[in-house]
Amino acid sequence: MNRTEVFAIIFKRNQGAILHAVDGLSHAEGLLQLPGDSNCMNWVLGHIATYRDGMLADIGIEEYMSEDETSLYGSGSSPITVDSPAVDFDRLVELQKLTFDGLYNWLKSNPSDLDKETRDDMPFKKGYAGYWGSVIEHLAQMTGHESVHVGELSALHELAKVSMADK
Repeated sequence: MNRTEVFAIIFKRNQGAILHAVDGLSHAEGLLQLPGDSNCMNWVLGHIATYRDGMLADIGIEEYMSEDETSLYGSGSSPITVDSPAVDFDRLVELQKLTFDGLYNWLKSNPSDLDKETRDDMPFKKGYAGYWGSVIEHLAQMTGHESVHVGELSALHELAKVSMADK
């Protein structure tokens, strides 16, 4: 098994968990907050999409998010609440599919340029784009980072199910 196959397996597993977590949920349910200092599903999905889009930028594949969208979900961004600006839930789900397809198809093409340098000409901050020295470093950091956030979706999915049952 080569390196790209390992990353493809991780992304595919994460994508399956994401699609399961969002299935049947509304925009309002995506804004539900757990107690404490945690993120809502809307923020988690936007954050994952932002970092995936940054990876697409570094490998030279079509990007999908605008600067306005990524500014809501980058590291250190303000929490997404019912009163704050947020990307529509359906758009975030679409971004999960688009960014996954781009990354997964690229990985399955067995690219030979994993050791190439990342971009240094990013017009605005988009995830880790241009931050790591090489594409392979970027992929390694991003898959770990994404997996942590995908793990948050399970509890948020359960919270939404409880909310739906209470209606």
